[in-house]
Amino acid sequence: MVIRKEPSKVYLWVSRGEVRAHVLETLAHAGAPTESVESFSALMERLAEVDHAIVILDSEAIHRHGPTIYGRLRAACKTCRVILLCAQDSRGLIREAMEAGVYGCVVEPYAPWEIQTMVRHILADFDHELVSGGKNLAKNKTANEISHS
Repeated sequence: MVIRKEPSKVYLWVSRGEVRAHVLETLAHAGAPTESVESFSALMERLAEVDHAIVILDSEAIHRHGPTIYGRLRAACKTCRVILLCAQDSRGLIREAMEAGVYGCVVEPYAPWEIQTMVRHILADFDHELVSGGKNLAKNKTANEISHS
């Protein structure tokens, strides 16, 4: 069974202030617990504290840190899902991101419904994993009790 260290959270690492404010407002309307981080190191620290997380980052982060960032995020949080906010002039990053296992990409102007829908689906997947994990643990416990009687 997967035991959360802390409830699933959305971590937002976006360089442009107006985009950050837009996404924070969008996620607040969706009721998603969201925290904005200012640096890659801060993001990595937060991911060390959770078992499930959604990371929303912008194409500027990829330009600065390169595509290896996806593997580094996965190493820090195996069950993390990444959403890439892609500026119009960075659409070339989408294929590379999807091939690297990014959950989804939202192209500028970042429609609220696209962001909210992806986040809702990921959170539902996390909840399903927890419920399924709990059922499997209960089945295994019952099987072990029967075999030991």
